[in-house]
Amino acid sequence: MTKIVNTIRNLRDRASASVTIKRQNILFYTALLLIFFIAILIRLSPLLESEQLIKAFDPWIQYYNSEYLAENGIYEYFQWHDFKSWYPGGINRSYLRPGLQFTTVAIYNILNFFGISVSVYDVCYFFPPFMAGLTVLATYFLGKEILDRKCGLLAAFFLAFSPGYMQRTIAGFYDNETIGVFALIMTFLFFLKALKTGRMSYSVIGGMFSGYLALSWGGYEFVFFTIPIVCVILILLNKYNANVLIAYAGVQGVGLLVSALFEGFAFGSLFSSINVGGILVFTVIIIFFHLLYTRKKTNPKLFNRVMNLIKWGVIPIGIGVAVITWVAPDLIPFGIGDRLQSVLNPLFRNQINLVASVAEHMPTSWSVFYYDILIPLLLLPLGVYFCFKRYNSTDIFLLLFTLLLFYFTGSMVRIVLAFAPAAALMGSYGLANVLKIYGSFHGKRKIGVSRKRTKLLKRKRTLGKKEIYGVYLIVGFLCFVQVTHAIDISVQMAPGQMVPGGVLHDWEESLTWMKSNLPGDTVVVSWWDYGYWLTPVGNMTTVNDNANINFTRNGLVGMAMMQTDEIASAKILRLLKADYVMVYFGFLYDGLSGDEGKWQWMLRICNDYYELYKSWGLEEDNWEENSVFDENKYMNQTNYRQGESWFDSQLVKMLLWGIPTSDPGDNYPQGSIFQDYIDEINGRQDDKGNYWNAHIPQNGEYTSDVFIPPNAIDPASGGYFSQNRLVKMFKVDYTALDSQFSINDAQIFDTGYGTAKVKNIGTKELTISTVNIGENYTTFSMGASHDDKKLSPGEEDIIWFDAKDGEGNPIYNVDDTTTVSIEAKADKGLLDAYYFTNSTSNIFVKQAEPGIIQIVRENSTVMYNEQTGVDDVSLQVKNIGSNPIVLDNFYVNSNLNTFGTLTYTEGSSIIEPGATTIVYLTNSPIPFTKSGTDDILGTINNITVITKNGINDTASFTSNFRNEDYNFKLSIIPEERMPAPELMPFTNSSIRNYISQDNNTNAIRYNDGTTEINITVKNTGEDRFSLYDLSLLDSQWTLIDPLDYDWAPEGSYFLDPNEETKITVNIDSGILDVNDEVGLNISAYFDTQKVASDTGFMHIKNSSVLGDLKLHSILNGYNASYLNSSSGDGWVLIKNVGMIDLNLDTTDCVLIDGNNTLYINITYGDIELGPQECALIEFTVSQPINHLSTYTLRVQTEENIFDEIELTAYDFILT
Repeated sequence: MTKIVNTIRNLRDRASASVTIKRQNILFYTALLLIFFIAILIRLSPLLESEQLIKAFDPWIQYYNSEYLAENGIYEYFQWHDFKSWYPGGINRSYLRPGLQFTTVAIYNILNFFGISVSVYDVCYFFPPFMAGLTVLATYFLGKEILDRKCGLLAAFFLAFSPGYMQRTIAGFYDNETIGVFALIMTFLFFLKALKTGRMSYSVIGGMFSGYLALSWGGYEFVFFTIPIVCVILILLNKYNANVLIAYAGVQGVGLLVSALFEGFAFGSLFSSINVGGILVFTVIIIFFHLLYTRKKTNPKLFNRVMNLIKWGVIPIGIGVAVITWVAPDLIPFGIGDRLQSVLNPLFRNQINLVASVAEHMPTSWSVFYYDILIPLLLLPLGVYFCFKRYNSTDIFLLLFTLLLFYFTGSMVRIVLAFAPAAALMGSYGLANVLKIYGSFHGKRKIGVSRKRTKLLKRKRTLGKKEIYGVYLIVGFLCFVQVTHAIDISVQMAPGQMVPGGVLHDWEESLTWMKSNLPGDTVVVSWWDYGYWLTPVGNMTTVNDNANINFTRNGLVGMAMMQTDEIASAKILRLLKADYVMVYFGFLYDGLSGDEGKWQWMLRICNDYYELYKSWGLEEDNWEENSVFDENKYMNQTNYRQGESWFDSQLVKMLLWGIPTSDPGDNYPQGSIFQDYIDEINGRQDDKGNYWNAHIPQNGEYTSDVFIPPNAIDPASGGYFSQNRLVKMFKVDYTALDSQFSINDAQIFDTGYGTAKVKNIGTKELTISTVNIGENYTTFSMGASHDDKKLSPGEEDIIWFDAKDGEGNPIYNVDDTTTVSIEAKADKGLLDAYYFTNSTSNIFVKQAEPGIIQIVRENSTVMYNEQTGVDDVSLQVKNIGSNPIVLDNFYVNSNLNTFGTLTYTEGSSIIEPGATTIVYLTNSPIPFTKSGTDDILGTINNITVITKNGINDTASFTSNFRNEDYNFKLSIIPEERMPAPELMPFTNSSIRNYISQDNNTNAIRYNDGTTEINITVKNTGEDRFSLYDLSLLDSQWTLIDPLDYDWAPEGSYFLDPNEETKITVNIDSGILDVNDEVGLNISAYFDTQKVASDTGFMHIKNSSVLGDLKLHSILNGYNASYLNSSSGDGWVLIKNVGMIDLNLDTTDCVLIDGNNTLYINITYGDIELGPQECALIEFTVSQPINHLSTYTLRVQTEENIFDEIELTAYDFILT
């Protein structure tokens, strides 16, 4: 009967216990589900507080890749080389670990397959909270595996409300960590399961999650290294068994195999890198140890010896490696990257400027630990205590998991999200053990314990209900604090970085403007932080971004930003192919994280690559001796105040551009960003104690030739400023860089003018605007660019400029020194231009040599213009002097008769020595038509060209006929003309109208008084004509009666183009005498109309075979011969008017009244005189000469040919 009663009681107790367990399970799993859903909901707070906007920077590039994958498919994704980033080389977008993108795109496709219409953006936005919920569940299972389900529940709770984990799983924070932490927890979960059970299936599943982690997040290395460390510790603590090898082999082997699917996986790293190759090395070691372990029972001595060797060998080696890693990480030949070194040694981090410039890589302060972890951080010591107390394999794992992440988080704030689950597990482990102790007292009374235990507890009432409930109350309060803190943090995290403060929408506004107004291939240069916004959101092309695959590119951007010379900055921006430069101004608020807080990284990263940039030929004059920049010039390292160079940098100018510096109208309320900025610049001081506003122009109205702000008149030519001026885009104008010219061969002469060659060596058209000599503005003329003063790229022109004062006197004397400064202008836009100046070094003033120009008559012609009824002239002018000259004017017969217009058809108004120019002159002011006749041609006129400094040349012309159908021209050969030989000793400005005589062209007077003239004429036009008329003029330009002469060609009167003929003119006796001047004017007809003509003058020679000589006294107003009674000096002009050469003997060729003279000197000509040649002879009379007395001056040649004139002596010098 007793047995029956006991059996019934047992059944009752079992039923009661079963019911109790089910109720507890319902409550427990309800709590777990509630934690799961709240973990998701609390991370959806941005939906209540702000727009549905993806957060931060990296998540945007993840979304960018996911969208491309969804739209283009897997094949195109892995072939995608994006040239819109890291332009111009571009980047393989598949470099991103694909786990995140493939997971979200798979979810997107599944949802749409089942008819749930969502966008890729929606999936990406909501994916982080969903993964946070799964991670919370995973943490529960891991906590349960480590201790029990109470530990798991507490761990899930703390992780759900962990700010450190929440900040990376908030809605919109679509980044690798959302999968990374989940896969990390799952890997460790199945690793521990395999470690406990030895089941290979758990190990393989853990390996699958490890591979998934490696495909999703760079933090996979932590798992890859932590598991071997755990195994090593288990071996050293003599806790090794076969399960360790099974757990290790499956997780690491399968994980490595799956991770190899990543496109960036380098199989060579299996043998060269500790990151991957170390796994293979340790695998060999653990297999070797396992073989040794299997012989533990058969050969215990060997096993113990090896174990002692390992313990006493591994520990010293580990300590040595740690010291080397800390002190000199470069000595470790494992290729540990900069970021990994920064994690292992926080002090080393500050030496790597690029790593240190990333906010996520900054060390973690204790306040951040507390802020991001809170209650679990307080419970960590409890968890560590209980881990050491139990000290099994899972405890060892938890200790290593927590301590490693605690250390790494201390050196890199970003790792706090991985430390959050470790802290939650360790804190929950400690708290669960405490609650188990207190709960045992309360729980066992409730559910019943043995009679003996009950009596013992009754006798020793160490803990009462108040104490137990007090503990539970404290725990509840701690949980409440964790929840409220997490809720507050979630609200603060709601606004994204793209909306600073939750109210400033400048980024959205600016990125929208870019996408709407600029083509996608527009290159925008900014600091690397914003690359993941500019390309995915703004559709801009960037040269750097948050991937930081090219450190030197970041240095170049920093160089362009921090340069104090905007031209040097423009050179770097051109190298980067920039169209716009974008800066972000945080109005001096730390919380807005503007570029004003990033300048030191721009400067330092640039300095890191000084030698490389120097080898590229980028060095500028303002570079420092061993670096690009001297940071001390930008900030005083003692008082940490900004220096002059900081204010002069292009970055700071752009940041402060267009922001009000005062508020006289009270337009900005107190507390507004503008008012706070005004207060700051009027309160902050530079390194010299000056207020900031002393460096900033009124209202930030900077000027720049390179960085163009918004332009209201011509928006396309300017940049863009956001509404609150946080985001500024400046269009880069390379006009200043493309506008260059050189000054060569600059000369200044003592006669009051100078010349210089100017060459446009840039790519922009330039307009020369001003020329200065020293500090004096001067007028100038240009050659080919005479009209508009423009120089096309590559074009060179000569400039002629005055060097005279206001009264026309030369400013400088010989050997004075001065400089030439030339200002040029390059158009930049509709209403803007870039002015710049180039100057020479000091140049010496030279003595000017006499200039000589000549009208090249054979290449010049006067043409009757049938349309206008007047004559046009094509004139070739040659500079036969040694200095450049500038043509100033052209006229006919008098300087009052200038041409209507002139055009240089070849060359320019400035002619260099030996060069020629052709000028086309229209509307001759004087007709070349015979007055009173119907002839349209025939009049002889003198055309003169004159330079700015008075050099001139004159030649006689008649006109020819030319129209669209005909081109007539008649020329007396040779076409060139010479001045009168008698005038050449006295002036260079006489009219060149004389035909040079030779055996075929001459004018000869015979002894019988008749004269014969022989000339050659040529048809130098393009059409046939007939010789028709030949007129003769005497020295007074009076027509000689046609009855007094006759003429005839040697052949036909008709001349074809390029045909020539000889004409002989016979003049009756007594008409002309020896050395008389005779002019010829010959014309030709075509179809009863005079169509061509030419003219020339000749002097009559004596036909005597003995020769002839003529002396001149007065000639065209010049004293050709002169005798001074005071000094006894004199001169005489002689001419050979015969047919043969004459020779002078300078010892006795000049006689006065039959007496020889002294010191005979020929100042013009030579002792040998050819026909028509002249000589000017100076002499000194040997006997006294009386004033106003007349003397006979005789000049004789060696051939005894002589001539005499009477000269009156004067006691003053005649001119």
